[in-house]
Amino acid sequence: MLVALSAVVPGVARAEPESAAGVVLCETTSTWTYSPGVVLLPRPVTTHVHDQYASCASPTGAVVTGGSSSFTVERDAGCLEPVAAVPETRVITWGDGRSSTFGYTVTVSSLPGLDVVTKTGTITAGEFAGRPAQATQTAPTPDLVACLGQGVQRQTAHGTFVIG
Repeated sequence: MLVALSAVVPGVARAEPESAAGVVLCETTSTWTYSPGVVLLPRPVTTHVHDQYASCASPTGAVVTGGSSSFTVERDAGCLEPVAAVPETRVITWGDGRSSTFGYTVTVSSLPGLDVVTKTGTITAGEFAGRPAQATQTAPTPDLVACLGQGVQRQTAHGTFVIG
């Protein structure tokens, strides 16, 4: 089960006005570092999240660049317990220095050997305000042996982020 739940989406600079921005699509890589490590049963964990956004594109021809973001989440986490759908809000810093606030709900679905993390919501303020957005990422399910002892210390996920 994926125990980290967050991704932020920095990285869009554009040459067109906001109303003409259209859809923006970025590839994402998220790295979650856990302290203490995530063990079999849930316990309080501090999760540091670092997100990279690259290969951004827009069908409208807007200039789109990559970016990054970092933040910390405090939450109970364990390797054996499914993560409930939770609301979150992230401030996104784009490559041109502008920002957006992304309000969303996180859900995690587990498949054999793979966790799928989906963040569905809306850009509520700043650049792209009022537009729907969704991040979808996949990560290998933690090996239960790694959940023993000090627990899982780090995970990485890859996926996409779309602003409609």
